[in-house]
Amino acid sequence: MENETKYITSDLYLTAYLKVKGYKYIVNKIKLKSNFIFDETDELLVEVNEYLSELGSCEPLPYANAIKNLKNYLYNNK
Repeated sequence: MENETKYITSDLYLTAYLKVKGYKYIVNKIKLKSNFIFDETDELLVEVNEYLSELGSCEPLPYANAIKNLKNYLYNNK
């Protein structure tokens, strides 16, 4: 049976970090609020904890581009 647990965040910068790390997500946008929904895995939770504890790292240019792309998506798909 497939694990149906979801990790949900509204943190755009965490989502950009996870995107650079290769995790897929969907966007649930209701009015002005957006949630990013990931399949929750142990590996994903390790990445989230590393990001939140400031121990994670990634390439700066792909991270900056991921932030730009996410902002463009959110602001252009109202």
